[in-house]
Amino acid sequence: MIVIHVLISIIFYFILMYLSINLLGLLIRGLFTYPEIDKIKAETKNDFIKKEIGKSERADKWINLIAFLGIIGYIYATFHFWNIGVSAIAIVLMLVRLPYLLWEIKTGQELNRVASVFSMPKNALQYIATFLTLAALPALYYFLYHF
Repeated sequence: MIVIHVLISIIFYFILMYLSINLLGLLIRGLFTYPEIDKIKAETKNDFIKKEIGKSERADKWINLIAFLGIIGYIYATFHFWNIGVSAIAIVLMLVRLPYLLWEIKTGQELNRVASVFSMPKNALQYIATFLTLAALPALYYFLYHF
């Protein structure tokens, strides 16, 4: 029976990680502007392009609102259907993704397995984020079955 619980915890961990990373990415990426688009908007005299950029900016605001409400609903659902510990794990998985996401936005490079190993700066924050990501799995098992 414990093997089944461990397997369920591992699967649930990856589901939580997928949802946490994508919801946070949707929210955070919408908070930053693209300098190229701002430059085009300032330089162009074409009203059509300015209108299209305005539509894009309004859509970004709506996406941010939807992402924020999605995060609130996601945290509430984890608390409602499980417990505060599972909600805390979901929040931790979001927080450990934040430095990587900000680095991607700042440099314009998307992280993958190779890029994260070689190009991401090695500092204490990265080691803490890696530790918390790995520690979330046993903590999730505890909160699912022993809390």
